[in-house]
Amino acid sequence: MTLREAFGVVALVIVLQIFIGLLLYGPLQASSSLDIYTILVAIALMAAVAGGIASVLAFIFKKYSTERAMRVVLMTLTEDERRVFEAILRSNGRAYQDKLRRELDMSKSKLSALVKNLERKHAITKERYFRTNVLKVSKDFLGE
Repeated sequence: MTLREAFGVVALVIVLQIFIGLLLYGPLQASSSLDIYTILVAIALMAAVAGGIASVLAFIFKKYSTERAMRVVLMTLTEDERRVFEAILRSNGRAYQDKLRRELDMSKSKLSALVKNLERKHAITKERYFRTNVLKVSKDFLGE
């Protein structure tokens, strides 16, 4: 659940509460002791509760889906792919390919093949930067 979806849930609750409030205050006249202020307070409370629940669910779902995606991808990686991926993670999710090659002591061709495999598995993204590449952990793993 994204933040946009959470706000959608809150908006839906507000619309439903307004509709119910108008029914109670208008044609149904459920109670003569109900005034518009009481109905507006009830709508505000329900919206706050729904917003809180939606926010907590969005946070939990986002965290869980990120962790699960990372575990699944890490299970499918070879030992060398895992070394490359973890080295990118250690460098705050962004690393230059030439520096990574020296750090991991790998040949250019081997690292290029590993980067290509990681990119195909959607674990990282690669952007050209002058004579090297910038390797970034994909947004699925960063929770963005």
